[in-house]
Amino acid sequence: MSAWRRKGDGGEVPSWSIAFRTPDTTHAFQARVPTNTEGMWFEGAFEVTVSWNGAGAAARAHALARIQREVIRMASKESARFSLGDHGSAEAEIACGLAEARNFREEVVREVAVLVSLTADQEDLALDRERERIGPRKEIQRALHRVSMERVGELRKDVLSDPQVARVWWYEQNPDLLHDIENAGVALDTMATSREEVSGVGEGREAAGDPVLDAFLEGLEEWEVPAVLERLTTLLEGFERPDLVNLLREKWPSA
Repeated sequence: MSAWRRKGDGGEVPSWSIAFRTPDTTHAFQARVPTNTEGMWFEGAFEVTVSWNGAGAAARAHALARIQREVIRMASKESARFSLGDHGSAEAEIACGLAEARNFREEVVREVAVLVSLTADQEDLALDRERERIGPRKEIQRALHRVSMERVGELRKDVLSDPQVARVWWYEQNPDLLHDIENAGVALDTMATSREEVSGVGEGREAAGDPVLDAFLEGLEEWEVPAVLERLTTLLEGFERPDLVNLLREKWPSA
């Protein structure tokens, strides 16, 4: 006996027209999707339910594979905007994007529903939180270091370049230690000298001669040396380096 379902005001359709529809397919799979931090990934679990318009097994398999590929592509595009700690927000955005997508529409597919769940490895999550915590602190430390080095440059230029100014500056900083100004002056003079002089390298070079200048003058006739030294002295004076001019004249009095 056939069963019929009445439709409208007299039309009849067989009840088996719905019963013989291709059943929905539910397909679960997993895929890692990227975060906005290189080397960090979300662990994604997806469940796709597809309602069919009637198709053979081969057509349904091909369509399901294309849907899975599109789900992973769209999820990866959305997840890459979030940090590992924001997996809840990333999950919501992916779910909304998939629900609004039109990429799944094809002849054999009537409807697609996708469930999304994102998780994060706990060790990776701890590393990401540490990175977020330390990152701003390092920026602050770098900024403070730049300010500190600028201050050092100012002191070397404005204070330590003049012994008298250095002593006055020290007294201004330490008005209660005037009795120790002599020792402070010695320390300030030490800071005002070059690194080579502080370490004693300067004396050794003076005794041994300047190998660069010696090599530069080597091979010149004795009568050519004064003219070369004079041009070198003029060049150094042009660069406003009287300290190097004085060193040159100490080593080569004819300069």
